Amino acid sequence: MLTNYLKIAFRSLLKNRAYSFLNIFGLTIGITCSFLIYLYVQDELTFDSQHTKADRIFRVACEYSLPNNGGTEKWAVMSDWVPQYFVKDYPEVLKAVRFRKSQNVVVERPEGVERFYEEVVYADSAVFSVFDFPLLKGDSRTALNEPFAVVISEHIAQKYFGSTDPMGKVLSLPDFNTQLTVKGILAPIPHNSHLKFHVLASFETLRATNRTSENNWWNFSTYVYLETQKGTDPEDLENKIKRISAKYILDQEESSGYRQEYYLMPLKDIHLKSSFRAEFAPGGNINNVRIFALIGLFILLIACINFMNLATARSVKRAKEVGVRKVVGAYKKHLIVQFLNESVVLSFLAMVLSVALILLALPLLNDFTNKQLVFNPLSDPGPAVILLGITMLVGLLAGSYPALVLSSFKPVETLKGSFQNSSKGAMLRKFLVVFQFVISIALIISTYVVFNQLQYMRQLELGFQKERMIYLPTRFGQGTAEKFAVLRDELKQTAAVKGTALSSNVPGVELGNNVVRLGWDNNAEWSDMRFLAVDYDFIDLYGLKMAAGRGFDRSFPSDETEGFILNESGVKRLGFDSPQAALGKPLRWQNRQGRVIGVVRDFYFMSVQQEVEPFIMVMLTDRTPGYLSVNVATDGFGQVVNEIEARFNEIMPDRIFEYYFLDQDFDEQYKAEANFSRIFTVFSFVAIWIACMGLYGLASYTAEQKMKEIGVRKVLGATVAGIVALLSGAFLKLVVIAFVLASPLAYFAMDNWLAGFAERISIGAIAFIISLAFALLITLLTISYQSIRAARANPIKSLRYE
Repeated sequence: MLTNYLKIAFRSLLKNRAYSFLNIFGLTIGITCSFLIYLYVQDELTFDSQHTKADRIFRVACEYSLPNNGGTEKWAVMSDWVPQYFVKDYPEVLKAVRFRKSQNVVVERPEGVERFYEEVVYADSAVFSVFDFPLLKGDSRTALNEPFAVVISEHIAQKYFGSTDPMGKVLSLPDFNTQLTVKGILAPIPHNSHLKFHVLASFETLRATNRTSENNWWNFSTYVYLETQKGTDPEDLENKIKRISAKYILDQEESSGYRQEYYLMPLKDIHLKSSFRAEFAPGGNINNVRIFALIGLFILLIACINFMNLATARSVKRAKEVGVRKVVGAYKKHLIVQFLNESVVLSFLAMVLSVALILLALPLLNDFTNKQLVFNPLSDPGPAVILLGITMLVGLLAGSYPALVLSSFKPVETLKGSFQNSSKGAMLRKFLVVFQFVISIALIISTYVVFNQLQYMRQLELGFQKERMIYLPTRFGQGTAEKFAVLRDELKQTAAVKGTALSSNVPGVELGNNVVRLGWDNNAEWSDMRFLAVDYDFIDLYGLKMAAGRGFDRSFPSDETEGFILNESGVKRLGFDSPQAALGKPLRWQNRQGRVIGVVRDFYFMSVQQEVEPFIMVMLTDRTPGYLSVNVATDGFGQVVNEIEARFNEIMPDRIFEYYFLDQDFDEQYKAEANFSRIFTVFSFVAIWIACMGLYGLASYTAEQKMKEIGVRKVLGATVAGIVALLSGAFLKLVVIAFVLASPLAYFAMDNWLAGFAERISIGAIAFIISLAFALLITLLTISYQSIRAARANPIKSLRYE
């Protein structure tokens, strides 16, 4: 019986090649896109799930309140002194593991001449018992027990030691006068882990080199993860540890006005749901994942509806076939099985093509998302099983309605040629088209909003000069300040350089914070503010605008120790009525006493996704600069960089030359949004295109059903334009209905999405007007061929039996 059904299915497909091609092509695209989205969503949702104890591991985050209505700050890091009390005071906590990142550390072999910048992560020895980070070589139980021990990845082993066995070899950190002995080789860490490292040193190394926070609860530099007992209630434990600082440093909190609160975050939630300051790695966005999951579902539904409409369009042609089969003894259930079988066969043919498309499209998707998604049914059959499930679901879901409709035809009517579909069937088909276009129009509106928000962010005036700006990190080293000052002054004499400046930070690098007092008295009111230390040329180099007063000026030597500059947000934070009102007011910052000499206009020191924070600007003076900024006068960056490198190597021959372009760094901040926009746009247009195929099917069906009516109208004098308008009008009404339904849904969804941006566009009427016009246009283009073809048909052919 099954063999017979398969024969009939293939004969039907071969007999109707155009119909089969449209159906298979539509299902192929639908299955391919929905499966690619599944791979992406599954990868995002399974971050950090490779650890056996993942459900019992929590990261501790700290939220501290700033005094004098300064708000709160949420940090992913905390003091390395605190975790011991979690283990000591709460039996639910079995172990605490600390991580501290040290970026751009100079690493070299003692006997080698090559040196590189590496990110060194320090961790407690319990890291290997809490997390699943297997070692290819070495003993994970003892590898990080002692100071100056390190485990490295295969990449680092090859980089520094080549084919030599690295076990027991030494890596030198000259900036810290430290030598680390290799105790193990790390196995590759899965790409969907937020904890990634190539150089993992023992936390005891920090203690041995006096770089830990002894009795200090305020040095926020360490990531802390807790392994809890089985059955521990996270909310209960969180309530217990929330105010642990009150138990040990309440006097410090009361005297300073700061207040700490600790929170737990499940390990598997960190990637998508954590957005604290100083995250270990850039995270994802749970809302974007949900949006993609919905788009994947919508594409699958639209593909199924598309199949239904195309199948229904052929119902008139297959009516007599159904009548003959019923006359010769076929039961309704046999016909249902036959038509479902045809649908499933189509789905499986589409799946075969989908596998090829998936393999071709995966590299592109990985480039877009910066992921390492893999589809290999032989090594990992799980996704292949999901693909089979999707295929069966599509086949049964898409074929169910046509199977029920076709099997219900009455043989007397179909064989007499008086067959007509019911009004209920017509209403259902219209409903399906409206449903398709509700989704499509909502996606069109959303695509327009996402694109315009990204353009707005990129074109927003940041308030400073970032084009043609190169910056060099100063890093560590004795005499750094003096040597970079010499380099700065020498580069000023270069014709291709417009200007240079030294500063503690550059735009895009998070500022430190400290206390600013409203007066010179130790008891004066104060507030916590960000600070930026600069030289005389920084303000002019970056083109900052003054709202009041002046910038730092060499004509006023006292500026170096007594001059302060606020931004406009800083003026508000300190309670001044206006920038002018702040001028001349006495302030105290750290051990400096001085007055406000100027106010700069607010500018986006960080991303436009964050609100402008209040800060105070001071002179570098005795502080070591963090960065040298160079404004290039020409587009010939290559030649200028070579000249900068030559000067750098002359002054600091023992240092590694590195440089970055400020505008590229800022563009990187929008990379996630840009990727989201591209992927969203591609899959949205795929959904729209599949919906148009369904519309094409319904147009074909309608034209076929109305052939006699069109013939009568033409005999009575109707024009081609009039008939095209008649046929098109019904579909355009459906699109307008869909637009009315889709608009509020799209507005609500996009308004929620935009709420995550500090600077956002408003969703104006233009988004809806353009979307409606585009929807009407693609509708007309889709149905025009069938409408014109039906209108130009010879009425004699349609009326010859009347």
